[in-house]
Amino acid sequence: MPLRGGSRSLRVLAAFAPLLWLVRLQTSPAFSPLLARRSVVKYDLSKQVPAEVTAQALEAAIMAPNHFLSEPWRFYSCGPETRGKLCGLNEEKRKAAEGVPEMLVATVASEHPLSEKLGLEDHAAVACAVQNFMLSLASNGVGSKWMTGALGAAPEDVLAAVGAGSGEKLMGVIWYGFPAKPLSEDNKAPPRKRGLAGVLTSLP
Repeated sequence: MPLRGGSRSLRVLAAFAPLLWLVRLQTSPAFSPLLARRSVVKYDLSKQVPAEVTAQALEAAIMAPNHFLSEPWRFYSCGPETRGKLCGLNEEKRKAAEGVPEMLVATVASEHPLSEKLGLEDHAAVACAVQNFMLSLASNGVGSKWMTGALGAAPEDVLAAVGAGSGEKLMGVIWYGFPAKPLSEDNKAPPRKRGLAGVLTSLP
């Protein structure tokens, strides 16, 4: 169940779009999605994200490393009706949510609910998938923001809004769309106070 809630065209495109994002990265050495990707909160609502761009990003997501190929990720592509439900979960933040063109809900469907170690590995795998998804979007100039707090709504309310399966845990809601200000490698990243020297131990 790699995708739920999306249109039939998105499903078809997903089947024919494997690894196209990697081709883009290889043919565009002057633009680094890793440097350009930053959390975006303001979007250009006049531009629609092409279905094939979303399909490429989802294909990139499921290429994330995961132990024993457990594939613990589940994605819910939210159409207008579902986005409306999500926007209504927190009236204080409704306006901000309504300014987001696209939303994808990511969950963890772990097959190891009683194993802390394997459960953490599944959680880490889905986090990698989310990063892949956002980097692929960035390679096409699409901005995103990973909302782990899901707009201040209770996780169970978000899961109910998308009809998530029993036992699934919320990883977050990913906002995405073309940003009001185009992505650029020159966008300043939040400062890393520790820096590399503060987190790296070189061993003999």
